[in-house]
Amino acid sequence: MNLTTIIPTALASLLATGALTGCSKTVAYTGYIPRTVALKGDGDERKDFRLKDLDISRFGKVVIDPVVTPDGNAYGDLTADQLQQLRTLLQEALAKSFGTGIGTGDHTLVIRAAITGVKPNQPLRNIAPQSQILKGGYGYAGAELYAMDGANGPVVAALMQTHDTERFGTGKLSALGTAENACALWADSFRELIDKK
Repeated sequence: MNLTTIIPTALASLLATGALTGCSKTVAYTGYIPRTVALKGDGDERKDFRLKDLDISRFGKVVIDPVVTPDGNAYGDLTADQLQQLRTLLQEALAKSFGTGIGTGDHTLVIRAAITGVKPNQPLRNIAPQSQILKGGYGYAGAELYAMDGANGPVVAALMQTHDTERFGTGKLSALGTAENACALWADSFRELIDKK
């Protein structure tokens, strides 16, 4: 095999490896979820925790505290209005997923959520052919959520999750598309975690 064959083959291999492994981003743990909670990895982009003996029937009431965006430097060039829009979307998605209660008991499930990082999409880069291969223009969004048994009770479940822009989804066509899609995903994933037997 000569050098002119080796170089293109090696380059193709590097590009394929980068497309598969080097392009996703996981938003770092910020500590919004209390550090005493033992999060366990569930893939590269998710960590969670759930009490083994959690009895959700005890929770006749659900209170969702206002969603926060605690790190002012973690959201690219998003404006205050855009961040408020994302907080509202996550708040509404959680309210839809949890309703007013999940059981019939006299306990209150208190949910706290933070959007911990957003890399806004770059729509023009996202539709370029190279970004379809290398995912170079894609954005992402991360959140940390946890639920307590009462306002000052123990943490019963927690979720830390990053959502990458989907290669063929429409979210990549707007700056906030990925983060907007992530709000519903986070709310549904958290409800599924709490419901898990």
